Amino acid sequence: MTDWYYDFIMAITIKDIAKRVGVAPSTVSRALNGRGRMSSLTREKIRQVAQELGYYPNMLAKGLTTRKTGSVGVVIDRRHIPVERSFYSAIIEAIESTATPHGYHVIFATLKNHSSLKMVKERKVDGVVLIGTDISDELASPLLEEIPVVLVDNHLQGVDSVAVDNVGGAYRAVEYLIELGHRKIGFITETMRDLSFRERFTGYQEALKKHGIKLDEQLIAEGGRQRGSGSIAIEELFDGKILPTAIFVANDYTAVEVIWAIKAAGLKVPEDISVVGFDDNDIARIVEPLLTTVHVPRKRMGEEAFRRLLALIGDSTLPPTKIVFPTELVIRDSSGYKARSTS
Repeated sequence: MTDWYYDFIMAITIKDIAKRVGVAPSTVSRALNGRGRMSSLTREKIRQVAQELGYYPNMLAKGLTTRKTGSVGVVIDRRHIPVERSFYSAIIEAIESTATPHGYHVIFATLKNHSSLKMVKERKVDGVVLIGTDISDELASPLLEEIPVVLVDNHLQGVDSVAVDNVGGAYRAVEYLIELGHRKIGFITETMRDLSFRERFTGYQEALKKHGIKLDEQLIAEGGRQRGSGSIAIEELFDGKILPTAIFVANDYTAVEVIWAIKAAGLKVPEDISVVGFDDNDIARIVEPLLTTVHVPRKRMGEEAFRRLLALIGDSTLPPTKIVFPTELVIRDSSGYKARSTS
């Protein structure tokens, strides 16, 4: 396809970029398609302005001149298969809603093993978003040799990724409990094998250290990945010699189970034990008491994951980028009051 025809299809967007940079539309077209001679400074300026304006090629039009499929894959580990209103379902919905206006169809698949994905082998997709903390380098690296790849809720050396500031979010949550007067702060997670949970544990440790509170192994518990993990972990803490006055839980669903288990033990939240979660899932707004938690911008993560993938499809020479979204502490009823005296 000639530049003038591509310009005809993308007239408004390309002309906007050309006007901003001060070059001809055909120059913009060549820069975005990696064709033609021009200075690296001009090419980079065009790409920078295109990104600032939110420009991404219309793949239905571009497919007329390339062998692109107009499809992208979204692959998630079976352990994380999303159900309605789950953590990953919100990310997947955001990927799809962002892909559609760009003429892309999303092919969803679950990961059952670490062999090359069929959709990649058969060249059915132009790029792949890999979702989940269990995605390994053994899976991602071979795929990266064949196709653009973006990780979500994970990060590996040399692979583009979109993640959240787990360490910083956990640090702020625990620091908030310390500000309320708590010193005996427990940590509960499903498993330390999960990358996100390990990072949140790091944030927990850093907050304690910063405020001169010694880490107590008796206040740390794993409940496992099965249903009821929060209750299992609480029983482990209650069997110890030290009863926490507050608990930071690595995710909301486990935090809700922790609240139920505390109530079942005849104690009150937050009067006896304050509870703070992580993720800000819908369940945080319906549990009693309402759950104080760390908000994760899952919609923005999904949107940015697709945008980054689209950029890589358009230019495979882009250096790997790790995009980390900040979190926000959402204070509700479960964290409650100033801590009772623990002396």
